Amino acid sequence: MSVFDGVDWEARPMGRYRGLHSVPGGRGLSLAYLTLCLTGIAVYPYLSDTQRMVDYLVLSFATVPAVVVGLTRTPADSRKAMWFLLAALVSFNASNVAWYWYVFAMGLPSGDGTIAAIFAALAQVFMFSGAITVVARRGRDDVGGLIDSTIVAMAVGGVIWSFLLLPHLREVAAAQVSQIATCVTVFMLTGIFGCLTRLLLTAREFISALWFLVAAMGFSLAGVTTVALVVVPGSASRPPYTDMIYLAGYTAVGLCGLARSVVRLLQPGPAPKDDLSKGRLVFLGLALCAMPAVGAASELSGRDVDTALLAVSTAAVTPLVMLRIWGVWSERVRVLRYQASFDPVTNLPNRHEFANRLDAALAGGRPVVVLFCDLDGFKAVNDRYGHSGGDQLLIHVAERLGRCLRLGDTVSRFGGDEFVVLCVDMERYDATELCLRIETAFREPFAVDGEPVVIGASIGMVCNDRAENGEQLIQRADAAMYTAKQERQQVPGVRTSVA
Repeated sequence: MSVFDGVDWEARPMGRYRGLHSVPGGRGLSLAYLTLCLTGIAVYPYLSDTQRMVDYLVLSFATVPAVVVGLTRTPADSRKAMWFLLAALVSFNASNVAWYWYVFAMGLPSGDGTIAAIFAALAQVFMFSGAITVVARRGRDDVGGLIDSTIVAMAVGGVIWSFLLLPHLREVAAAQVSQIATCVTVFMLTGIFGCLTRLLLTAREFISALWFLVAAMGFSLAGVTTVALVVVPGSASRPPYTDMIYLAGYTAVGLCGLARSVVRLLQPGPAPKDDLSKGRLVFLGLALCAMPAVGAASELSGRDVDTALLAVSTAAVTPLVMLRIWGVWSERVRVLRYQASFDPVTNLPNRHEFANRLDAALAGGRPVVVLFCDLDGFKAVNDRYGHSGGDQLLIHVAERLGRCLRLGDTVSRFGGDEFVVLCVDMERYDATELCLRIETAFREPFAVDGEPVVIGASIGMVCNDRAENGEQLIQRADAAMYTAKQERQQVPGVRTSVA
């Protein structure tokens, strides 16, 4: 189902951002943009240098209005990523214009080392910031998976850098600054690409905007790698296909902005199951060995080993692996603690947790009231509707009891059809009012398998009006409940007996 279905667009008022208050455009705009870009990319190798410059600038500038469309469609609280992408495109275009100016107008061999490089670096920062914002918003419930993706991406980036880029850059005597910039860019692109791919694999739905964003990062990584391998540093001469790769990346960014699913792109994604399995432990162990293995392979193959990169990457991966293990372990401990303290059917505190809370209140010298509630007629419901029907009834009872209590009071399922209520800092007359609210709540039938079911309850009430521990209070309330239950033949519904 589309996120735009069910919206009464005609009834919505017009505002500053018309894209938020009108029916989003169909595929026509995206197809027109795609046709323009594919045509420009296809003819690029056959153009003259001046024509290539015009073609490149037209296609790169065309992405700006495309992302503006996506920005106006995005809700106000989700626009940060689109603003970053827009800023990146503006900076990239400023870099392109400056580069062509230095090469064509001023006759320099290259635009490297000029203001064009500054704009390009700024654009990369904006692009990474936008992608990270998307990852942080959509993957906030899958932190563990994103860490795994980052670890894998760093290993892939290490292989690309150590076996492809570093040997070539050293062979052509590239400047140290250029090597560092290329290294940082490759690692950042592989990291973002890995995280976006993780979001893609766990999306559980087709989100075209996410596919286009992944494609854009993939083309950017391919472009940076290709340029580093085939372009001589300080030269403006480069094969046409290197520019075509970058133009494909621009096209993907523009399609991301034009896609209607850009609204869903910035919504929180699903939370995949995360567990510390044997396979996950093996994976984390291999991740720790990945970068040292890359260094060893380089040494065995006679290549120069980038010791600085090896040290930095190992120092970066090790904390990530430890954080990953700690995160999975802490989540397992949290789940086990919850299972040990809460009833799986009603999600109410169980007997053990209730006793802990009661003892804590008594230890603080605070006045408490305990209500022991046993349902009347539950066995008949369980026999007729089965255990699933009985569970439905227990859940409804828990909800109604909870609505009768104050903020901070506790209702617990002791087991079977028994519920116990703890009210701290409550006087006897307030407890009487509480019992009346419970009686009123039970008058309305409960829905079990779509049918109305009427049940009663026997309640035993006790106040800690004498020195005793929590277990003794519960026993007195239980005894009072049995006193009330003996009267159910004469008094149907809810009955209360005070210990």
